Amino acid sequence: MKKSFRLSIIIVTWNTADITLKCVQTIKKYLSGLEYEIIIADNGSEDDTVIKLKNEGGLIVIENKANLGFGKGNNIAASKASGDYLLFLNSDMELIDNQLANMFNYISTHNEIGLIGPKFLNIDGSDQGSVFPSQSLSNAFKEFWCGQKTYSKYVPESNKPVEVWSVSGGAVMVKRELFEKVGTWDKRYFMFYEDLELCRQIKKLGYKIYYYPECRLIHRHGASGKSLANAGDQWRRLIPSSKIYHGVVKHYLLFLIIWSGQKWQKIKSLFLK
Repeated sequence: MKKSFRLSIIIVTWNTADITLKCVQTIKKYLSGLEYEIIIADNGSEDDTVIKLKNEGGLIVIENKANLGFGKGNNIAASKASGDYLLFLNSDMELIDNQLANMFNYISTHNEIGLIGPKFLNIDGSDQGSVFPSQSLSNAFKEFWCGQKTYSKYVPESNKPVEVWSVSGGAVMVKRELFEKVGTWDKRYFMFYEDLELCRQIKKLGYKIYYYPECRLIHRHGASGKSLANAGDQWRRLIPSSKIYHGVVKHYLLFLIIWSGQKWQKIKSLFLK
């Protein structure tokens, strides 16, 4: 008979052996008082990721034959999970204490919350944005033309749990029953925007998205996907998913607002010198 857990921690990895191993080891070190399992979906790594993870022990390691992307990799792992709740965790995340257990207790005792995310920290311990404001045309204009922080990821000022518009998919916790009800991670997205889509679908069902700042995780931002493209072309990877999430017309309108706004800010700075 398969053992059931309160929480299934799901990590997708691709050619990030040491980073993923560090993530797993911090979970084992800090997370206590909660029955959990760790499921790793390896997306066809060509390094020694699978060997190292199997040697680590205490893990369920799924070996996909190819890089299926973030959403599909997570869905495959989720289908093997037995936890009442699912925590989708990027391989470049690290725990620093046991607050993850408290975040679990919070969502499990607040039925109105559909999905919850922690606070992200940079490697040096400084705050890292992990919450999205509404991705509207007006918010894009306010940020890129008027200089207001209304479109990019940010850090809420509250030190207490607070409802937000959307959170980053680097670390999100959701009840498994609700995750299955919304249709799991949208398979149309290979990488990027799946977190916004998941939050959108959960809110459509009447649930709230929450930010839980008392739980802080180190996020080595971009480490899990940096080998997909060089630094100068990283932004290009957003385009296919942006068109799916926003629709083609809104995508190009946003591109125009952002591009022209950045040009305007450069011109304005020259006149102010």
